[in-house]
Amino acid sequence: MHAPCTAPPGALSRRGFLKVGLGFSAALACAGLLPALSGCAPAPTNPAAGMRFLRDGDVALFGALLPAVADELAAREPGQRALHLGQALHNIDDTCAAMDANARAELRKLLDLLAIGPLRRVLGGVRDDWRHTDAAQARRFLARWRASRFATLNAGAVVLVKLCGVAYYLLPAAWAGAGYPGPNPTVFNALHA
Repeated sequence: MHAPCTAPPGALSRRGFLKVGLGFSAALACAGLLPALSGCAPAPTNPAAGMRFLRDGDVALFGALLPAVADELAAREPGQRALHLGQALHNIDDTCAAMDANARAELRKLLDLLAIGPLRRVLGGVRDDWRHTDAAQARRFLARWRASRFATLNAGAVVLVKLCGVAYYLLPAAWAGAGYPGPNPTVFNALHA
């Protein structure tokens, strides 16, 4: 008799991944009716200036989430904060652009869902546009999704936090805050000689 196969805690099974995709697809299908009913024009589909994947609304979303995920970013002086925020946004864009087509399509569903005002309010509790969302509001949004009974929202929060965390802590300026002293100079120089 074989022992049952169990996934590690927090792992998303194939079935769970499909549920996430179906959940976002259903929400977007319903949300697709909102612009037509309200007379609003559809959102632009081109990447933001200087980006390959992220649209203007996505840049605003991640601009609000990054300081909520990386507390030290919010504490930096305004010039440094703007510089590091811009670098982290480009890291997110590079990561998204490098994903395979299926992963990009699933991520696009999530980002499009969060770009729709009424759904953002109902599902995320975020009343304002992402450009006017502060770090405390963004933290509440992420906590709400993590605590949700819906696996789709839990998985969405995990994706958003991972994208933000990795993008920020890739920056050498963020290494000290994470307790990383940087690469060993001898090994680094040998690898890059």
